[in-house]
Parts: sequence; C-alpha cells; structure tokens
Amino acid sequence: MIGQWKQFLLDQALEWGVPGTGEWSFLLHNNYQPHYSNLNLLWFHNGDQFPRVVTKVYREPRILEREFENLKQAFSRAPKWVPKPLYLGSQGGFWTLWMEGVPGLPFHAAHDYAPATLRSMVEMLISMHAGLRQPLEKSDGNRYRRSVLSPLEMLAQFEDSDLIREGCARIAAGATVDWINSLPMIPQHGDLFAGNLLRYRRKWHVIDWESFGAVDLPFYDLFTLLLSLLRAGGEFPEQWDRSLLRQVPALIECYARGLGLSSADVRLLLPLTLANWFHLQWSDGRHQFTVRMFATIRHYFENSDAWEAVFISGLER
Repeated sequence: MIGQWKQFLLDQALEWGVPGTGEWSFLLHNNYQPHYSNLNLLWFHNGDQFPRVVTKVYREPRILEREFENLKQAFSRAPKWVPKPLYLGSQGGFWTLWMEGVPGLPFHAAHDYAPATLRSMVEMLISMHAGLRQPLEKSDGNRYRRSVLSPLEMLAQFEDSDLIREGCARIAAGATVDWINSLPMIPQHGDLFAGNLLRYRRKWHVIDWESFGAVDLPFYDLFTLLLSLLRAGGEFPEQWDRSLLRQVPALIECYARGLGLSSADVRLLLPLTLANWFHLQWSDGRHQFTVRMFATIRHYFENSDAWEAVFISGLER
C-alpha cells in the first residue's frame, strides 16, 4: 500500500503544487487513541525538516469525512493557520485524507511560559477566530439548546450528584436565550490543546480539525488551551504553575480586546466551556476523558472561588 500511496502522491504533485521529482520519503506515525486510532503518513521531500504532505489513514470514512469538510471550511476563512486539504477518498481498502504539511513542532508548554510566547499564541488565536467569525444572522436557531441545554442536561444526568445538578441549574439561570444569542458566533477548533499547536520561527499552525464548529462560543478555544497548559502541572488550581497563573488574566484580556468581546462574559463562559468540553468528549465516545472532565467540573463547583481567582478576579471591569 505504501508504494501505491507514494505513486498517488507523485501523480497529484502538479495539481497539489508539490515537487513531482526528487526523493520522497515518509515517516509512519501510529496515532493511538483510546476511542479510535489511525495511521499518519508524513511525506518528506529531499530530506526536508518538515513534511510537505500528510496522509491520515483510517478504515472507516466518518471521522475523515468530517475533518475534510472542516478543513475546507476553516482553510477558506483562516488559511494562514490551517493546513490546506488536498484529497479524500478510498484507496486499497482504507480511507485516506491528504493535506498539505505545515512547518513546526508540537508546542511543549512545560518548557516555555515566556510572556512573549504565550502572547503570540493568543494573538494567533485572535487572528484565526477573526477569520472564522460568522454573522449572528447565520445562527440556525438551535444555539441555546446546543450550547446550554444539551451540555448541562447531560452533565446533570451523568452521575447522581446534587452538587452537579445545583451547579448546572445556576449556570442555566444565568445563561439565558437572549444572552447566548447576543454572543458573537465564532466556530471553535474544539480540541485546542498544546499538542495541536505547531510552532516554527515564531509562527504557529493548528492541526487536527475533527471537532471544528461543534462549539461556537467565544473564549472556548482559549479556555481549553489555557487549561491544557495549566494541567501540565496538575489537575486542579492548587497544583498549577505560578508563573503561568500570573499571566492568565492578561491573556484573557488580550483575547477579549482583540475580538471586541466583553470580559464580563467570562464568569458564565468558563463553566459553559467546561460543560461543552465534557459534552463534546462524551458525544465522541471518549469515555476516559469524559470521566476526567467530570472530575474537573466537580472540582470547579466545589472550589469555584479558586477557579475564579485564576480566570476572573484579575480581569478589568
């Protein structure tokens, strides 16, 4: 199969704008996940440092079809940050998604909490979200159910817990239909943790777009990204890196100003992000992460002051 895929790459080289001659080599990556696994082929030309083309291989079409459509939408609006989709099809009994390779290595958060680095990361997110932003009139009318009711209902039913049910009721009381519909509609990447950011020479790219558009609440990507950085030091606020904690309010303010958002909305959008993150993982069958997120949300409701001290107390009013 590798030979057939390499020949397909050569046959498409002119159309895709990649070299049709020279030496092409590949690196095979087994992308194992508890809920599903796929193979990634990273295609290098003439010993380049970074792949020119990437192929995702999977036995079923559903996940790759979703990512291909997501990539087309995201690339059309924010091409500076998104890999260009090239082809989706069935080849030799497998489904393959081909996309352009992008330069960069995964961002290892634990090694770089420099303010300039984190600010450039948030500025990238601002620019990407500005391109992805949609007019409110494009809302399908189901935003309140999708963003508030469904996540909170699933969360309240996941385990027999008065604490969780009461917390969900408080969020629902504040997150009214009018408030939700007043928020800008920005389709989010949906899985923006540090490992899905590639960095090269102060430039960023974002990979793995399977969950794009499942959530359109502003701040969602920012909160999930910040949490992925913070949780490198431990699950809960009392364990988080102090040097990173001191930067969080400024990063949230930077994002809010860059997109003309109100930082006052953070008080409700933080727990809604946790609920939507939980719901998205549960809907995708990621049981282990769902259980982990439920523990995080329980801790949030039990220690809301500690969470607000990180994400809310330092914000300008």
